[in-house]
Amino acid sequence: MPWLTKKRFSHLALFVSMLLPFDYPILANAQDANTVQVYLQQDKVSWDQLPYIENGSTMVPMRALFEKLGFTVSWDQSTQTASAKKGDLTLTLTINKGTAAVNQNQHNLEVTPKIKDGSTFIPLRFVSEAAGADVTWNEETRAVNIDFPATNPEQRIRKLIDSMVQSSSFTQTAMAITEADGIKKNELNITNISMNANGAAATVTFDAGFTVSKAVKTGSGVTISPTETAVYQFKCQVYKDAAGQWLLSTSTSGMTYELKDKKPFMEAQ
Repeated sequence: MPWLTKKRFSHLALFVSMLLPFDYPILANAQDANTVQVYLQQDKVSWDQLPYIENGSTMVPMRALFEKLGFTVSWDQSTQTASAKKGDLTLTLTINKGTAAVNQNQHNLEVTPKIKDGSTFIPLRFVSEAAGADVTWNEETRAVNIDFPATNPEQRIRKLIDSMVQSSSFTQTAMAITEADGIKKNELNITNISMNANGAAATVTFDAGFTVSKAVKTGSGVTISPTETAVYQFKCQVYKDAAGQWLLSTSTSGMTYELKDKKPFMEAQ
């Protein structure tokens, strides 16, 4: 029955031809949706392995990003840890580890470094901002822009202090000072930056506010509830290294501090 074979083949061909015009754009759009362009100082960056987005974070090849930012990189295969150094700044990231070190301070990562298709990928924003860059995202063009603006020293120092206050190391320091079981960081106010004579170091004074929570026993067990708000004044030292980067010379645990204000939590509402 050759007519039956021919008829079935024609129906199959028609079915495939109907699918192709619809399938191809869907596939193309899916690929375009994950395409990310990266610009460093307005120059488009080329990659051997393409960046991708994971949970809102742009992930890029590790060694390529570090080298483009001026770092030298070493890799410890036994711990799967990368250490990148530029001047006195060292960044340390480990595969699948949720924290990264910026010199002596630990920071929480929204997305962990990982190995994909044989290459190590790291979060672009965290690394770039830790290196002192400004990072912006253009949703319309799906492009990331990394810039090192020629800002004055005070602007660089303010950015450094803001990053330090966001670190998990500073959180641990604040919890120890307030004797908290839980803490929420509130306002940050840098009140004074006193530069030394040669402009290569400074003393920074800043106020940091917290909502302090403590463990409270209840009939059903223990709950951690807000008990008070507090504002502390901190002082730390910063300096400019040979690479022109502003860095902390005081650890979070080594900063001097004094209590400026404290209120019961309900009074602060």
